[in-house]
Amino acid sequence: MEPVYRGLGRCACCFWLAVAFDIVGLLVLLIGVFVNVFFYDLLIYAGAIVVFLSLIWWVFWYSGNIEVPPADLEDDVGLLKKNR
Repeated sequence: MEPVYRGLGRCACCFWLAVAFDIVGLLVLLIGVFVNVFFYDLLIYAGAIVVFLSLIWWVFWYSGNIEVPPADLEDDVGLLKKNR
């Protein structure tokens, strides 16, 4: 019997990494916008890049939770049933 995954699914660590990257990127971006520092442009670009890199973790989390029935996988990787 297959285990049932609830909540975040199989890839909880990818989910939390994506959330962490989003939060850190947004904080850095907002600090660059609202705090009066001479390197504000670096913070704005760095925050945007970190938020963009969080997309990698979101894709990993999403693709790790895709469920494909074994019957659909049989003809995918050389496990094609032979005609008798």
